[in-house]
Amino acid sequence: MAVELLVPFRVVVDRVHYEDLARHPYTPPNPDLHHRDETLSGIADPQLALHLGHQGATWSTGGKIGISIPIGRTEPNPFELGRQGLWHQHIQFGTGTWDPVLGFGVARSFGELSVEASAAARLAFTDNEHGYRAGDRYAVRLLGAHKLGGSWGADGGFLYAHESAETWDGRVETEGNLGRSDLFVSLGVSRATAKRGALFLDVQIPVWSESTGEQVDSSLVVTFGWNF
Repeated sequence: MAVELLVPFRVVVDRVHYEDLARHPYTPPNPDLHHRDETLSGIADPQLALHLGHQGATWSTGGKIGISIPIGRTEPNPFELGRQGLWHQHIQFGTGTWDPVLGFGVARSFGELSVEASAAARLAFTDNEHGYRAGDRYAVRLLGAHKLGGSWGADGGFLYAHESAETWDGRVETEGNLGRSDLFVSLGVSRATAKRGALFLDVQIPVWSESTGEQVDSSLVVTFGWNF
């Protein structure tokens, strides 16, 4: 049994370059209500979860159940403010709601090689104070890991992620998160520390994406951390 506390810190850098029809630099006479140069940072919603697992001679199983804590900053309905011609912000650092988090996984060892399959979900059942309901998030991962000798190890596999559309006051708007699915190739390396735990570096490379409407492309995701 274990307890997991995940506290994300986000940094969002937004840079806008305007051009006219001839592709020459252009400066709008009036500041734009949405598109602007800005750098946003802050704590996103932490997640607290209880893990239960069993390790057998060859097979291991585990699961977790938890909750996301609505600490991250949320914004009023940007679509309604935009329709009124008012300044607005689309970036949400949190959902503003207590969202259940679930996960389950199985693994099997073959000597120095292990294979793992896992699935996770974060579900949103209610609207926050601004009428915002985040999309449900699902992820399925298939991973193979191999010991490299000493305290080093490497892993590789695939990650499929899906997110349903967000809603504002019960309505799916014409922009924003309208639902998407992404497939990544995952590559990682880890090193066990002197105490119980391990340092790890994980790289997720997007190889396929499908989304509704015009949304940003998936980018390379690099994660560095310490499990203990």
